[in-house]
Amino acid sequence: MKYLVFFIALIFATACVSKKQHFATVQRYNEMADSLAYQLDSTRQIVYSLRLDTAERRGENTALLSSQKNLLDRIIELDDEIERLQQQSASQVENLDERLQQKDALIAKREATIEAARALLEARSGGLTELSSQLRDTLWAIDSSAFTVELGNGQLALSIQSDFLFYRGSTSKTHRAGREALAQTAKLLLPYTGLEVIIIGHTSSAPLRRRSIDTKWLFTAMRAATLADLMTSEMELSTSRVMAAGKGDFAPRASNATEEGRALNDRIELRIRPSEERLRRDLRRVLRNGP
Repeated sequence: MKYLVFFIALIFATACVSKKQHFATVQRYNEMADSLAYQLDSTRQIVYSLRLDTAERRGENTALLSSQKNLLDRIIELDDEIERLQQQSASQVENLDERLQQKDALIAKREATIEAARALLEARSGGLTELSSQLRDTLWAIDSSAFTVELGNGQLALSIQSDFLFYRGSTSKTHRAGREALAQTAKLLLPYTGLEVIIIGHTSSAPLRRRSIDTKWLFTAMRAATLADLMTSEMELSTSRVMAAGKGDFAPRASNATEEGRALNDRIELRIRPSEERLRRDLRRVLRNGP
């Protein structure tokens, strides 16, 4: 507008200007006015765009602020959850440690119990080995040909020739040397209270010299009973540790076709082994009460 006023004033001031010049001036004015109008429209478009961009930026900023707040809230929730899980994990670890300690203690106790049971069995086995050596040294010094000592299968087998113990054909009359050997055997057995003795009578296939006895079963059983009675009544072995049995001629050690074989078969055998009842009782005690 101020350009128009200026232009009119210019006309009045230049009344003497030619018509051609006047039209040139008007044309320049119109061109200037169009240019200024274009610039004004462009400026308005820019301002509008800036306002839109500002509004968008404000919206984005608001959205970002809201998202940031949500993220902060979520972070706080996650921190709380992490703390809760850490506390729960610490509690579980503590409980697990306690349970592991209890299991370790239980395992140690059971291992000690097993070791005690193993030691008990080894002690009994070691007792047989020691007794075996003692019997060999003692009895072979008396008569090495009358005795055999064998160790195996968890027991000790002491064989004594029948003629060394009994008068021929007798089931009760014993030789003095035989009784002394039996007494030495009982003396060696006394400290080994966990061992029991099974006395088994054997004979060969030769006919019996006693017509009053019907079978070899009875003959060998009577001989075994005689020795059991001697060892318990005169040699201080407990009756709970001694048993007697007869096998007749059904368990030969050698062929009955020769005199030597029949002499080996006609024997008294002492099977010395850990008492099963006492072993069960000791094992129950160990397993129940521990070592």
